[in-house]
Amino acid sequence: MAKAAVRVMDAVYEDGVFRPVRPVTLPNRTRVQLTVVVVDGPTAQADRVWIARHRNALLAVAGLGASGRPDISAHPHAALYGTRRPR
Repeated sequence: MAKAAVRVMDAVYEDGVFRPVRPVTLPNRTRVQLTVVVVDGPTAQADRVWIARHRNALLAVAGLGASGRPDISAHPHAALYGTRRPR
């Protein structure tokens, strides 16, 4: 049996049919298996609020620091202490 290719796509349920929001690149009459996740309800809105709140909290902790650079891996000592590490 061939390995299944997984694709996530948005669709609208209307008149008993799932209609994809964007074009689908499958041959006509191809059988697929659907997992339905409702994204337009109060739960989805609550999830978005929760994600935004936690993202902001994490950014406040991690932050960019005074340098404004999000990645300090090239010279961590200089990013943390303002000078390069003595050798």
